[in-house]
Amino acid sequence: MNRDPSVIDVQAEIAHWQERHAHEQLGVGKFSVLSPVVKLACDIYLQAPRSSQAQRLDMFRDRLQTHFLPPGSQPDLERLATDCWRRLGATSSQENA
Repeated sequence: MNRDPSVIDVQAEIAHWQERHAHEQLGVGKFSVLSPVVKLACDIYLQAPRSSQAQRLDMFRDRLQTHFLPPGSQPDLERLATDCWRRLGATSSQENA
């Protein structure tokens, strides 16, 4: 079931991913690197909740270019963003086609 994007609790999303990070379930070093990624993923979901995963990833990559990234971390950050969208219920029929 898709959530209404107008009721996303970004702080709850950050808390969820911080908890997973604390249990070493995320692949990147400090959570301070991941927190902005969760916020960015939520923002993209709010802007385009019915976009395909490929469209959201394009938006994510465009916006990620303005942030400092640890070398080699982009695949992990993209995975976190897609996991966040999945958790938010942002799947679309285009992804299943």
